[in-house]
Amino acid sequence: MPKIKTHKGMKKRFKVTATGKVLHKRAGSSHLMSHKSGKQVRRLRKKSALSVAAEARRIRTAMLEQPGQNADDVHARKMAALARRSAPPQTPAPAPAGEPGAAESP
Repeated sequence: MPKIKTHKGMKKRFKVTATGKVLHKRAGSSHLMSHKSGKQVRRLRKKSALSVAAEARRIRTAMLEQPGQNADDVHARKMAALARRSAPPQTPAPAPAGEPGAAESP
């Protein structure tokens, strides 16, 4: 069975984050920028995440990167881990202290 190849066109256009989100460049930012407002130009500079989970999964599969990841599940697991970490640790009760010389006498 031959190896599965990465889709090179998608690799150039999309980026998959460590949590499984798929980022892409917004449309309309390559030319004809003089009539657009500064606010719109600044917004177009930033990468945007795909909001449709099915499309994100299709792209991750084509790029062979974390095809089974679901960004919502990753976020839920991350929040659960943070909640466990911030919870106060369970300390064991201290052992009763005895006389220091009582255990040593024969």
